[in-house]
Amino acid sequence: MTLLETISVDQPPEYGILLAGEPVGGGGPTLELTSRQNAAVIGRVASASAADVTTAFDRASAALPAWKAMLPSERAGILQRAATLFRERAEEIGAIISDEMGKPRGEAATEVGKGAAILDYFAQAPYRKTGDAWLTDTGEDVFTIVEPLGVVALITPWNFPFTLPMRKIAAALSTGNTVLFKPATNAGLCGLAIGRTLADAGLPDGVMSVILGQSSVIQEALFRDPRLGGVSLTGSYPTAEVIRQLLPVEVPFQAELGGKNALVVWADADLDLATDVVWASSFRNNGQICTSCGRLLVHESIAPRLLDRLRERIDSAPAGEYGILSSTSEFDKIRDTIARNRDQVSEVVDADWGDGRMSPTLLVNPAGGELIEEEIFGPVITIETVGSIEEAIDQANATAYGLTAGIVTNDLEVAKTFWSRANAGLVKVNVPLTGTPFHIPLRGWGHSGVGPGEGGEVSLDFFTKKKAVYLRRPTA
Repeated sequence: MTLLETISVDQPPEYGILLAGEPVGGGGPTLELTSRQNAAVIGRVASASAADVTTAFDRASAALPAWKAMLPSERAGILQRAATLFRERAEEIGAIISDEMGKPRGEAATEVGKGAAILDYFAQAPYRKTGDAWLTDTGEDVFTIVEPLGVVALITPWNFPFTLPMRKIAAALSTGNTVLFKPATNAGLCGLAIGRTLADAGLPDGVMSVILGQSSVIQEALFRDPRLGGVSLTGSYPTAEVIRQLLPVEVPFQAELGGKNALVVWADADLDLATDVVWASSFRNNGQICTSCGRLLVHESIAPRLLDRLRERIDSAPAGEYGILSSTSEFDKIRDTIARNRDQVSEVVDADWGDGRMSPTLLVNPAGGELIEEEIFGPVITIETVGSIEEAIDQANATAYGLTAGIVTNDLEVAKTFWSRANAGLVKVNVPLTGTPFHIPLRGWGHSGVGPGEGGEVSLDFFTKKKAVYLRRPTA
């Protein structure tokens, strides 16, 4: 991991935080990181203290005027250089991701390449994000100026440790904000690699800090600082609740949260297509995707045949097809959920992969409760039968979440009925639920989202504010 600067030469390596672009040992607890591939200790992190967060605010606030005033082409040049460096370092950063959260190396390197494309897209944002102008009856010209929020805090999870941060970081930096970036602890080395590469691309000192730390230690300093201009989170509903309670009312808050997403397979569905859509919707990245299918609702006339096809696919799937779950605690939590609810289903369909790797798992005919109401966040789906589109819609909407929903059908009227009434911010027809391009807005409903959403122009809207200017031209 030559990309990362260590605080000492001890083995295993010791890392700190990136405070305004400078690697330093934080004043918080030392965190031990272990490899998901072999359980070896891959690093110890001297994490941030509350005082470190305050220092990061000091540096970010000092750097804000110059970064905000920089020409759009200058900011774009830095982000484009960073995109080039990330492509060059994709294998190295992919290896870090694979070690930290268990994703196969090839898939992890591909994720880095996708994140570089996000940087390229947002690098040109200042040329697209402009104000408006109006005429008035009183003779003034009125126009708006688009300005950054200021110092923003970005909190990201471990399941896509490169692309999810990049969506926020690229949008925030391109519009002139300075950034305090807090990655998940078990994606901390990837977070440091992101910060180091942006610094190597020429990001000025102070514009971004990478704050690795325990929430209980740093959250008051992070969310109560009067210089905080906005917060963007990808995480869980309980985390969003905590942040909202800490934030002053005037601080903008955007969050993409979890989901209990339903996929309907209708009576007329092509079963080959349906099987592929179910598989891609449910088990990619071990089901550790917010938009993954958690509930499969199948028309009763085809349910036995679809179940047979899924059973065959599970039996023939290569062990560890999507790597390993992100942590032992996640593996244990999912296993405990299945064991605790074993008497609530008629059948459990899975394969014994061993070695801490969980196969795709089907929970057939759940009786109710947490299996159909709460996100499991793993390669586990429930299968329920429905007899009418009204029943399917009612079942799909029977949770507090509203992130994604989908249907496989050849009947356009059935599809239209479903997308019109599904309680979700994103509805897909005949395509997998997973996969949300970075230039397309995504905003969950209910417990799945807060604020304006994320992606493309919506992200630019969140990270900027408009100032109206009234101008009456002086008379000669």
